[in-house]
Amino acid sequence: MVSPVSDAMIRLEAVTKQYPGTMTPAVDELSLEIPEGEIAVLVGPSGCGKTTTLKMINRLIEPTSGEIVVAGERVTEMDQSELRRGIGYVIQQIGLFPHRTIAENIATVPKLLGWDKARTNERIDELIDVVQLEPEMRDRYPAELSGGQRQRVGVARALAADPPVMLMDEPFGAVDPIVRSALQDQFLDLQHRLNKTIVLVTHDIDEAIKLGDRVAILNVGGILEQYAPPSDMLREPANAFVADFLGSDRGLKRLGLLPIRNANLEMGPVVAPTAHPQDAHRVMEQYGVDWFAVAEGKRLLGWAPGTALETAPDVRSIPLQPYRTRIDVGSTLKEALDAVVSSRAPMTAVFDGDDYLGMLSADRISREIVQ
Repeated sequence: MVSPVSDAMIRLEAVTKQYPGTMTPAVDELSLEIPEGEIAVLVGPSGCGKTTTLKMINRLIEPTSGEIVVAGERVTEMDQSELRRGIGYVIQQIGLFPHRTIAENIATVPKLLGWDKARTNERIDELIDVVQLEPEMRDRYPAELSGGQRQRVGVARALAADPPVMLMDEPFGAVDPIVRSALQDQFLDLQHRLNKTIVLVTHDIDEAIKLGDRVAILNVGGILEQYAPPSDMLREPANAFVADFLGSDRGLKRLGLLPIRNANLEMGPVVAPTAHPQDAHRVMEQYGVDWFAVAEGKRLLGWAPGTALETAPDVRSIPLQPYRTRIDVGSTLKEALDAVVSSRAPMTAVFDGDDYLGMLSADRISREIVQ
């Protein structure tokens, strides 16, 4: 018996796909709920049914049993063409029409929906701007673009009719790692502005953790091992399979999800310009370092070695060196740890613009992750 449709934008209930002549299902009684406006990432080893699941949502593949509900409607009761026109679809190979210009590719679904020329052109211009392509690319052909640019055109085409749901199958897998990272960042920025409900398939756990509001780790045969926000999953894997799939560095992965702005910062070995040399000695001893920094209000003026105190009558008279180990409060604890390790400094200074907020040491960062 199927339970009442929930408020989730996408719901899968006991969905199974069994191909004729096979002993093991491709997907086995998979149940998931994806809230509106969230990114759910399906990840797992080859043969875990993640792409099959994606294709069942828009009925490129029909489920053997179970129910799939999108925006309150059971997909098996919807016209296939109508369903697919209401869902944006992006694949790894991008699938642009090579004989059509970028504008014509983006206009594919609006034309199928019967949009007039003025409305279609307005939408094309809007999306070229949204995915950060140059306006003159409008009349180019896919072969004239880089892999990253073609990928952005694929996203623009999927967004053309402003669908509430997008399905993305390895959308960034065909580009090099540097471009891939940049596309992921642009994608997250785009999602923050557009607030779509997205199901994304990847084989890369780091990509899943970076992009997903929720991550579903599937095992061979389409068996769901865990479905949770990535921070929860990294803190408490459901079982040994999930822990192994996340990797031995899952503590570092979790650091990448924790923002510095939520951390408890230390003031660090900092004194005011008017401080007595004894005050500088005291903060150096407190933090176990042989240097001190000088701050005036929210300005970090610089630092000096402790040996400078031996001949100085006061802190104000000591020449200061610029404090270069610094990071923005909008960064993550993983980036803060990298700043500490790569600079070989015991702690990094945290800034909000030009305002000094405090410091983070490797020890402080390690304590943050266990809280």
